Amino acid sequence: MHYPSSTGRAAEFLGVTEPRLNDLIRRGKIDPVPPVVAGRRLWDQQHVAQAAAALDLPVAKPATDRKGV
Repeated sequence: MHYPSSTGRAAEFLGVTEPRLNDLIRRGKIDPVPPVVAGRRLWDQQHVAQAAAALDLPVAKPATDRKGV
């Protein structure tokens, strides 16, 4: 996964829905909250790891960018 990512890409990576991730934000499970740029949240590795922990999912290790491989 490339960082930063939108909520949709973070949800796809974690195998959940966007509303589920938004619920984690509303309930204070993601701190600090991913910033909003141009109307979209930008999730970085820290935010995705917090979401995975809150959802009781295994945290994937970051992959290197393998474009063209």
